[in-house]
Amino acid sequence: MAYNDRTVFYQLPRPRDPRPRAAEQRENGSHVKHRILIVDDDENLRPLLSGYFTRAGFEVEEKDNAEEALPAALNGRFDCFIFDVTMPGMNGLELMRRLRERGVETPALFLTAHGEIDAKVAGFEAGADDYLQKPFDPRELEVRVEALLRRAGRQTTEGQTDKQRIEIGELVIDKRRHEVTLNGQPVDLTPLEFQILERLASEPGRAWSRNDLLDQVWSTDYEGYQRNVDPHINRLRQKIEPDPKNPRYVLTVRGVGYKLNDAL
Repeated sequence: MAYNDRTVFYQLPRPRDPRPRAAEQRENGSHVKHRILIVDDDENLRPLLSGYFTRAGFEVEEKDNAEEALPAALNGRFDCFIFDVTMPGMNGLELMRRLRERGVETPALFLTAHGEIDAKVAGFEAGADDYLQKPFDPRELEVRVEALLRRAGRQTTEGQTDKQRIEIGELVIDKRRHEVTLNGQPVDLTPLEFQILERLASEPGRAWSRNDLLDQVWSTDYEGYQRNVDPHINRLRQKIEPDPKNPRYVLTVRGVGYKLNDAL
């Protein structure tokens, strides 16, 4: 169903059925519902999305402003965030920046009426993992949330010969434990940043085009512009490079894309 920022739609399509594996995770041998935080000041849209995901088997908490959402996002155990960009007071971009600055790495998706490339880049630079332009079909939102949850919880299953621990200089990537350390100190990466680094590290020295990274890391059809990879690379460099302006690990391959330095 389509809508704009202030137009209510009264009938949402039913979530695809069944949805237990998308909406649930295993914890201590039992099934636990995935928790989603929806932050949107639209009094018509927000409860409809909340109801949609609740019927799909998720546990949903909703907030109508970023100020109230901030402590909930910091203190709650959420598996995914869905934030509107344009809200009174603190907007979604600022909310996302504050969460990332405080080490919250929960996967996040922005909803916005603005589809310009600059707006999308601003969202990714703030720390979002995906971006969906209004109007949209709620089923597409559901699929994108599922993709974020898969990336966040996915374990490497590419075969027994797959190297689980990769060391490049002082950088150590432990794929089995989903951890990265630099000079023995842990590095906090978002799920998407880890997936990008993991993909680069799967073949050190190989030049990956931006489209290759989109195809390999994004697990659903991605409607973004290939340069949307660049903000994630920049954020990754800020976390692992001694000098992000002169990278040592994640190198730019001019005219192609990026590679992980294999000469260290």
